[in-house]
Amino acid sequence: MSIMPILVPFVVLATGFTTIMILLYRNLQRLDEEAGDAWRRVQEQRTARLDASLRLLDALDAAGELADAPTADIRQALAACRGADGPEAATEADSALARAWRSFSAVADMRRIAALDCAHEAIGQLHEADRLLPTCERLYNNAATMYNNAGVTFPALLVARRAHYAPRPPYRPQHLRSASEVASAADTETLADKSPRIMNAYMLWAVGMSDTITEEAGR
Repeated sequence: MSIMPILVPFVVLATGFTTIMILLYRNLQRLDEEAGDAWRRVQEQRTARLDASLRLLDALDAAGELADAPTADIRQALAACRGADGPEAATEADSALARAWRSFSAVADMRRIAALDCAHEAIGQLHEADRLLPTCERLYNNAATMYNNAGVTFPALLVARRAHYAPRPPYRPQHLRSASEVASAADTETLADKSPRIMNAYMLWAVGMSDTITEEAGR
């Protein structure tokens, strides 16, 4: 009796199963790479924001505008943000930076700072970084979620270990949500007259945010 009728279906099934496993393995790797690329884009915007924040502090310090507004906590938070390794550490460090800026805003003259010529360039760079960062943040979190779900879903979980699957943590830092209140308290029309490059005082607080936008910022 020939065993071919038995072997053929077995070979077909084995080949099909192997093909599926290979596709799942490659898909898991692709999702991991996409999440990694998305995180690198987040890091690029975080770095741009940190650089602009430091330039702003240095400009204000050189202009003698920080005598009554201590910035040691902000500089320490900036250093921690720069050294943060991975989404979890970055979430914690960026949240601490937002709190430091909030404390700074409580004692600083926001209208005066926003109107200073020496602050214009840094504020513009902060605004641009925080205009792009929310999109990068969402793309990373979406990519991380897709990868994380794929790694624990059958049948992909059968190849997860071989694909070196490791869940990617989300990046959800605390944002300076009280910034809109700071902006509304400022004389935005006067600021606009003083400097057409400054949309309002709220823009300054793009430093600590990534997704809070006020209607005044679009004027």
